Amino acid sequence: MDTENRQALKFYKRRSKLIADYTRGEMSKREFILNNFQLAHQMSGPYVKVDSFEKALFNYQYYNCMAKHYSMLAGQCKRNKKNKRAYNHYSSLGNSFYEKKDDVVCRILELLNYEFIQAYPIRTDSKRLDDRLFEIVALRQKEAIFHSMSPKIRKILCDKGLFDINKRPSLISKYINDTY
Repeated sequence: MDTENRQALKFYKRRSKLIADYTRGEMSKREFILNNFQLAHQMSGPYVKVDSFEKALFNYQYYNCMAKHYSMLAGQCKRNKKNKRAYNHYSSLGNSFYEKKDDVVCRILELLNYEFIQAYPIRTDSKRLDDRLFEIVALRQKEAIFHSMSPKIRKILCDKGLFDINKRPSLISKYINDTY
């Protein structure tokens, strides 16, 4: 196993511990996001060459935690009318990272050859997310649950016959519906 894959696996183990801690209620969603952000920064950044599931998972987590972090900062600025410029900056950064995350989801689907994948819209407590957010589960991978609102990804999943149109609760609904 090469150094990059070892680094991705190291990240994966630390991430699993954070998930377990959050699930046991040992940290809030906000703390979970901040810990994920710090963990991503300890690593050497996203992989340029994504040729394994482990690298793709790392990039997904990297972009997802960056997107959530900057969206969280934008939310803090939104409460203060004087920070409109900062709000726009952080909001733009968050959206950019969400787009990169969606690109990685496409790569994950390719790496898994579109096999053993389940996808479906999920029920949420958020009016903004309801009827837009869907869950993608890689059935043969540990803790491989991805989320997106991308029409492009939804179309790919539908075209491959992997998207069930029936809305379900998320496998991680506590996390999805927990505010930060």
